[in-house]
Amino acid sequence: MGPESPAGWSRRLARCTQSPGRREAPLSDFLPHPFWNFSLELYAGEGVSAACLDLQDRRGCDVNVLLFCVWLGVSGRPTLTADRLRAILRETQAWQDGVVVPLRAVRRALREGHWTGALPETVEAARRRVADAELATEHTEQLMLARLHTPPADRDRPAAKRLRAAVGNLGVYALCLGVVPDARDRAAVATIAAAAFPEFARAEVERVVGPA
Repeated sequence: MGPESPAGWSRRLARCTQSPGRREAPLSDFLPHPFWNFSLELYAGEGVSAACLDLQDRRGCDVNVLLFCVWLGVSGRPTLTADRLRAILRETQAWQDGVVVPLRAVRRALREGHWTGALPETVEAARRRVADAELATEHTEQLMLARLHTPPADRDRPAAKRLRAAVGNLGVYALCLGVVPDARDRAAVATIAAAAFPEFARAEVERVVGPA
């Protein structure tokens, strides 16, 4: 799968599902939820992981929140208001800052540092255990997000309206972050939205997102 990314939870769980004999964490550890399942599928889509990580690294986005915004739209839920999303972010930010980000930093340090005197295999074993813990914290955050905002889904809502809602939610998230989207941001959003709505041609998605 290549080196772990800052949002490597989905890649690690993908390894669990693709190679049962090499599971890093038992799938039974994760409570099932439609949002979690959606996230795993979407993140595996073409270009989605790179787009999410680009928005994370350049704009400070929380990948879980990006995926949540899209999931709400895909499932036919109403577009978020800025006030509602700000309230959700206030609830989840403490978990991100106090748990997820520190674990991510430890995992990166174990992966990238030079630990003189330590056996490489023991450092790698420690990194895997930290990665498993990070994955569990990401799963916890996703369930938090889903619990904090639970309007009824409407799968019968026309796909064009659901696409606009998903893109609209991402726009509201940019507003909450104080980000004015540029061409690179819009290209990343179009990649994510195109994977979430494969029934639309890329050009149609880009028209909804806006020019890159």
